[in-house]
Amino acid sequence: MTGFPEGVAAGVTGGSSPGEEVAVSVILPTRNGGERLGVALAAILAQQIDVPFEVLCVDSSSDEENLERMRSFPVRIEPIPPGSFNHGLTRDLGARLGRGRVLVFLNQDAVPVDRLWLHRMTEPLLRPGRFAAVQGGIRELPQRDEVFYWHSCGPRFYFTSESEGWIAGHGGIGFSTVNAALRREVWESLPFGWAPILEDKKWQAEAAARGLEIADLPEAAVWHSHTYDLSSLWRRVASEGYGWRLLGVRYTPKQMWRDLRHAATWRRWFHGVRGGGLTSNAERLFPCVRPLALYWGNRWSRDVAL
Repeated sequence: MTGFPEGVAAGVTGGSSPGEEVAVSVILPTRNGGERLGVALAAILAQQIDVPFEVLCVDSSSDEENLERMRSFPVRIEPIPPGSFNHGLTRDLGARLGRGRVLVFLNQDAVPVDRLWLHRMTEPLLRPGRFAAVQGGIRELPQRDEVFYWHSCGPRFYFTSESEGWIAGHGGIGFSTVNAALRREVWESLPFGWAPILEDKKWQAEAAARGLEIADLPEAAVWHSHTYDLSSLWRRVASEGYGWRLLGVRYTPKQMWRDLRHAATWRRWFHGVRGGGLTSNAERLFPCVRPLALYWGNRWSRDVAL
């Protein structure tokens, strides 16, 4: 269980019994999630919550070792054919199969930081109220060797103007299914739909057009980090650019050139150089790679490159 704070996944105590009415469905798209998926499942099932919940893994052809890892937990596994994964439609499938009146969406490598995560995520949606969805917090792992210098979530990574503009235009929230929850009746009227990437931002835009509100609950947090080499960094950001184009968001040459000179990012770069924090070419070149890859993907990509 390397990479996560001690005790985060101790003891399986939660879940529901067969045939029991379920209040909450936790839905994870999975594929060869490895040890981190095991840590995540243990932490989910150890949640302290006074309503029954279920965990559903929508699995894209994991190998036998990973299937056995999932089968060692009291979770439902729904296989989907190889190559059929789609960020929006796969989550819609999980929502249809889930029995809960609240649907919690989580990445397979996102681990709740404590045992009250699920209570915090669902409490505003299990009772009548104005919120249609909840955005939980996403924290970088505390271990430096598990974390990209520029992080993988938040303003350090998403420093470019398309992200800043989106968040500013949506009440300070960049909706992310890394850690999010929806009321079932809201999802039924507004599913994710076809989305090869940025299914969460697509849903957020459509929800905003309907006047639906999202509660921002950073205290309902998960650990979630990625590291990148140059190739995987380029593919990740170019895919984002393609996704923004699908949403009708254009990243212009003017924005690219302005972002290449982003002052706060270069100050962090100089701090990293002086302090020895930039340990890979991907970290050293990130202030240039992100705007360039974003522009390339927004203009010329024809599919997700991940």
